[in-house]
Amino acid sequence: MIAIDYVTSVQGSTRRLTKADFLRMTEAPHTRSLIERCRSRNLREMEEAKRLLAGICWQATYKDNRRIETGAQPNGLCALDIDHISRQKIPNISTPEELWMSFKERVDELDIVCVHKTPSADGLRVVFLCQPQFQTLAQNQAWMAGELRCIHDPVCKDWARLYFISVSEDFYYVDWETLF
Repeated sequence: MIAIDYVTSVQGSTRRLTKADFLRMTEAPHTRSLIERCRSRNLREMEEAKRLLAGICWQATYKDNRRIETGAQPNGLCALDIDHISRQKIPNISTPEELWMSFKERVDELDIVCVHKTPSADGLRVVFLCQPQFQTLAQNQAWMAGELRCIHDPVCKDWARLYFISVSEDFYYVDWETLF
């Protein structure tokens, strides 16, 4: 089990994530409604909906329940955000599902613990164990992006990064035993 924090909204205090919390959030009608708004393709609507979504702090827990970089306590996980898959020009891949299918047989080899479609439906989030040969999140992310032959979002390299939750059917893989 790995200690993971979450928030119920962008401005919320952090709490320890349990399997029950995870399942409740991914099945909640409120989450489903917000995800539908995120996929409306209206940029303003998407941004408003995202700010109301719960988010998981995959990479660290936080002192005093405050999600700030200086209070981050790394937990051994790294999250890779792969945005705009339809525009990445990866041979034979144009959707999150197709990208997932291209590496799903390698989850154990790559120490992957969670994979899901992002709220926009055009991205993929890959959560994996930090590799001991790398010193930073950025190095871990670059390594995984290379393994998956994709371009990742390079701004997501801080410990306090919040990753928005999605609905249960958007999760392609969850290693329940490792995470919870």
